[in-house]
Amino acid sequence: MKIIRDPIHGNIELNEIELRLLDTAEMQRLRHIKQNGLCYLVYPAMNSTRFEHSLGVMHLAGKVAEHLNLKEERQNLRIAGLLHDIGHCAFSHTSDHLLSRFGFDHEKNSSRIILNTEISDILNAYGVSAKKISDLVTGKGNLSKIISSEIDVDKMDYLNRDSYSAGVAYGIIDLERIIHTLKLIGNEIVVGSGGLEAAEALLIGRNMMHQTIYRHHTKRIVESMFANAVNYLLDNKKLNYEKFLVMDDIDLVYTLRNSEGYAKEIMNRIDGRELFKRVFAEKINKTMESFRAEISKNKKEIENKISDDAGIPRGFLLLDMPSSELSEFKVLVEYDNELKKIDEVSELAKALEKAELERLTFCIYADPRYRENIKNLDIEDYIQYTQTMLKKFY
Repeated sequence: MKIIRDPIHGNIELNEIELRLLDTAEMQRLRHIKQNGLCYLVYPAMNSTRFEHSLGVMHLAGKVAEHLNLKEERQNLRIAGLLHDIGHCAFSHTSDHLLSRFGFDHEKNSSRIILNTEISDILNAYGVSAKKISDLVTGKGNLSKIISSEIDVDKMDYLNRDSYSAGVAYGIIDLERIIHTLKLIGNEIVVGSGGLEAAEALLIGRNMMHQTIYRHHTKRIVESMFANAVNYLLDNKKLNYEKFLVMDDIDLVYTLRNSEGYAKEIMNRIDGRELFKRVFAEKINKTMESFRAEISKNKKEIENKISDDAGIPRGFLLLDMPSSELSEFKVLVEYDNELKKIDEVSELAKALEKAELERLTFCIYADPRYRENIKNLDIEDYIQYTQTMLKKFY
């Protein structure tokens, strides 16, 4: 048994198998993958990594298992919590859409690692099914909802941890209270009667963190620039998919700094904080929302169209259309002896859901050297260009 001191949860105990897993190269890699991508360029202390987050999720998974009296599954849930983010690529969610271009995501990558590396050998040596752990991590089976669902130990840890590292109080929630309101009913993890206020507190914390931290406009600008630079390397065969999967933050930054052309210039600009600026912002309307998939699919063509018409070099104007995060508003709660979604019984949840949708903003970022080029275009042209291109591909 070993104890690791954590600023969020205090002492976290690890047994022999957990220590063996912690010492694998795959887990140690997470020490060099920032939890919040490039958010540290806006909030300087946000340097926490996927490593300590994984320890926190493991700890909370054990707490929930104890509360739900899942004695036989407690060890598996703790291991799944420890390994749940092992498939994240460099800079965490900043790289998610880069994975998607290969038909992959970090959960599938986690499964690949669990089943095909030393981790599988360690699990087998201790009589633990690697397949069962993989299923828990990738959302298969009712108990997987403890790890990943509308209300899960993943959110419980990162909201508190990110609040701590950002120096804000928005996401600090009463973990003990929330855990003690949880119930397992059939295949669902639900908030028991009397726990509505605890669930509402989590929704408030999550909403505030998204609006003020995760969607901060400077963070989104720098991450858009960074992702576009990595895309440039992938498109031009300067970086291959297999190598990208195993990189950590240090590896990827080194690769960008030592590259050539556009990717190197963008990385140099990020290092020198010579960032693009927001040149257009429009609340996402129903038309844009209905074309969301097409915007993602044809983002590069739309960017090139606007850039060409504005006389801006390609790659120096970027679109950003954040997605809504509405799953938490479907948390099941016991209410009047029935199971209902929280937005059906809570006026506060309804208001937060409405605010979530109303605050989503479609943005265009551009190199400030080309401000005059942007000014030469009627602002309505941006909407027209976008909708014209979308209709062409829809």
